[in-house]
Amino acid sequence: MSYQLSLQDGLGLLTLQMPEKSNLLTPELSEAIAAALTQLFVDPALKVFAVQGSGRSFCAGADLQALQQASQGDGAVLKALYSAFRAVAECPVLSVALVNGAATGAGMNLAMACDIRVAAADAWFESRFFQLAIHPGGGHTALLPQQIGWQQAAAMLLAGERLQAVEAQRLGFVKALLPTEELETYARGLARKVADVPGDLLRLTKQSMREFSGTPDLAHAVDVEYQRQFASIQTSVARERIAALLARISS
Repeated sequence: MSYQLSLQDGLGLLTLQMPEKSNLLTPELSEAIAAALTQLFVDPALKVFAVQGSGRSFCAGADLQALQQASQGDGAVLKALYSAFRAVAECPVLSVALVNGAATGAGMNLAMACDIRVAAADAWFESRFFQLAIHPGGGHTALLPQQIGWQQAAAMLLAGERLQAVEAQRLGFVKALLPTEELETYARGLARKVADVPGDLLRLTKQSMREFSGTPDLAHAVDVEYQRQFASIQTSVARERIAALLARISS
């Protein structure tokens, strides 16, 4: 298993455990995480949920072999890749991304799906879809402009700009910068703060925030992006770039 999921003292903690591959998401891993979170989220003991990566990366996005499979016409693999992100986005309690390193592509989606992001000072964010000549997916074009502003989102999505954690904090995309070893401590501190708050009240309040905040319809955004990403990933330039990057990594 390439992840660990625990529930202790009100904190549900998901840890991606494939550090040798920068915690890439495979279709199988994403679906397993989504199934596990579905069970976790109905547990009344859950007060706060956090996700983190192991090693030096948070999550470097989708597995290239899965993208290569999608480029050959397998649309199901794309939907599977985003199942973990969609599950996190539906978390009924406070959710926190503990960004210890690089968060790129689908990994950035995972961080954006959370209510709060805290990061190590040397962490960074990059959309990276254009590197493979594919349309962004997983609700990326819906969430990024809302969370970081149109100007910065355009620079990242359309010009490939990388966002360092220090600048991300200045823009409000990251709430706090912390030493890597204190990221999990931060999440546990949040769980202690709400330990005495009734779980039903926490869930109902988050539901109200969603209803009244004008957030984008993520389900619709993911579906629209899927159609556009699936079409773009089957182009010859996308297939060539995915194959070239796979070859470079394998050599």
